[in-house]
Amino acid sequence: MAAFKFRLEAVLRLRQRFKEEKEWELHALNDAKHVLEEEIAALEQELRTMDEVLGAGVGDILSVIDLKLASQYTQRIDQSIKAKAATLTKLDAAIAGKRGELVEALRGVKSLERLRERQTEKFRREQDGAEQKFNDEVAQRKFVVGPGRK
Repeated sequence: MAAFKFRLEAVLRLRQRFKEEKEWELHALNDAKHVLEEEIAALEQELRTMDEVLGAGVGDILSVIDLKLASQYTQRIDQSIKAKAATLTKLDAAIAGKRGELVEALRGVKSLERLRERQTEKFRREQDGAEQKFNDEVAQRKFVVGPGRK
């Protein structure tokens, strides 16, 4: 019995590799998003700590310079948070786009896998039919009486 060979196996391997690359890219983007979210959380915690430090000094006399420095520091932290949030928004959009690309890659792989399964089943049916035909011919030859035999 002959072995089945899928004609588009190379295309299937290529699409699987493409799908894997999209998965890796999506994973990298998700890792970058996680790191960015942690940085934002750290900056927000630093801002809360600064507010607590300034609030703890109630009743203390602070110089104008200290207040100005504290204000500038909190403004820089706030600006950094806003910049990272904008980057996070862009990263979310990139992740959404990469998910779409991954879905398309998955569809391409699935369609070729289904085609391979159908062709494998068709090949198996053809082989079974050919084998059955051969067996029928062999069985028929045994029972056919030739002109010299009686």
